[in-house]
Amino acid sequence: MIIDIHTHVCNKKIWKEYQKESGGAVEKIIAIPYFDKNSQDIPRIPDVEELLEFTDSEPSIFSLGSINMDSDLESQLARHEELLREDRIVGIKLYTGYQYFYPHDEKVIRIGKLCGKYKRPLIFHIGDCFDPEDRAILKYAHPIHIDDLAKLCPETNIVISHFGFPYFLETGNVVASNENVYVDISAVMVEFDTPEATRKLQEQYRDDLRRVFTYFPIIKNRVMFGTDFAGENTPLKFVQPYI
Repeated sequence: MIIDIHTHVCNKKIWKEYQKESGGAVEKIIAIPYFDKNSQDIPRIPDVEELLEFTDSEPSIFSLGSINMDSDLESQLARHEELLREDRIVGIKLYTGYQYFYPHDEKVIRIGKLCGKYKRPLIFHIGDCFDPEDRAILKYAHPIHIDDLAKLCPETNIVISHFGFPYFLETGNVVASNENVYVDISAVMVEFDTPEATRKLQEQYRDDLRRVFTYFPIIKNRVMFGTDFAGENTPLKFVQPYI
């Protein structure tokens, strides 16, 4: 069974596109919301409440939660604990570079403890930030900061999304140093303007991964499959070569 742990499938239309693009090879997926219901991404990423309206009726799709660090934390923690207790979400994702906070901030530790209580993962967008408005700050999204949180929340499993691109070696080091840290490969493989450019990207990515696994072979069993799929233009056909 193949499970895609990182998608932005948020409605039936996109789910059908995903199934078509994947050829039915992926049986279950995790859908990820945004912290802000006013997302400007195309297709727009819903917040957790809107996403649950879709995923609650889809047995093959599981939802994450997401907390807006600029809004009232107490009410969001209470709501997310309710969703975790009811098994309506399978973890929580945070967006450090977009909201200007470090993964080891006190607020994040509280969220991490909540995830640990229900044995659910805390996921982070780490590395490069897709940001058409040029507002993201990269220093908050560096994988090295996950090392602090992993030691402050040893009972919580933590996932570094996107293999921390482009900080592959730093990500590998953090994962190797903490048994409770995992990584996914989502959104690293994209389709460039020409087949030749895409081929070069594939080759470079393979070389980079080989280098990471040479230095940190222990992490191979903590790498998870994810695409960041969000519609018909996501190049699922380029995923298979590097699984």
